[in-house]
Amino acid sequence: MLGIVLCGGQSLRMGTDKGLLNHQDKLWAQVAFDKLSSLNLQVKFSVNPSQQEIYAGYFGNEQLIVDYSLLDIKGPLLGVLSAHISNPEEDLFLLACDMLLMETKLLEKLIYSFKADSTFDAYIFSKDGQQEPLCGIYKADGLKNIAHLLNTNGLAKHSMKYILSNLRVCEITVDEHDYRYFGNFNSQEEVKQVFLE
Repeated sequence: MLGIVLCGGQSLRMGTDKGLLNHQDKLWAQVAFDKLSSLNLQVKFSVNPSQQEIYAGYFGNEQLIVDYSLLDIKGPLLGVLSAHISNPEEDLFLLACDMLLMETKLLEKLIYSFKADSTFDAYIFSKDGQQEPLCGIYKADGLKNIAHLLNTNGLAKHSMKYILSNLRVCEITVDEHDYRYFGNFNSQEEVKQVFLE
């Protein structure tokens, strides 16, 4: 299994690359990297071509998976399928770089579910009835099917939630007291608010 820190978003609302923001003297991308690494996974950063040079400066080129420009898709799915094409036999453990509050104990729940029953294509959390697709395990075989659907024009939408509707999904319900760990931050104000509370 390979850990993938998703950093390739446009960060339009934040106005700057979220993965390169600092939190307690660490880059957001590094914070997510460390959490996945603590699960004894090899971890790489998913970035878009415009980010490659600066991320290589921080982490080294060998740590990066750059979006494939030949894939005619946008959004997180581009990063996910680019990582899959680079590592077709590996199951992928995704974590978005802006899920800053995510706790390792929750990530361990996903690993536990995966080990307990390996018959699903994806293992994700469900919070208040909503799936959380950017923190989860996606198996290689399931991603192969998604890539095949893409190649045969069988994907009506490219959203991660639509992708999940085409996979056998193990959903872990998030307890209400753990909701805060699933916040993702889109502005500097949101970050300040949470850490001042």
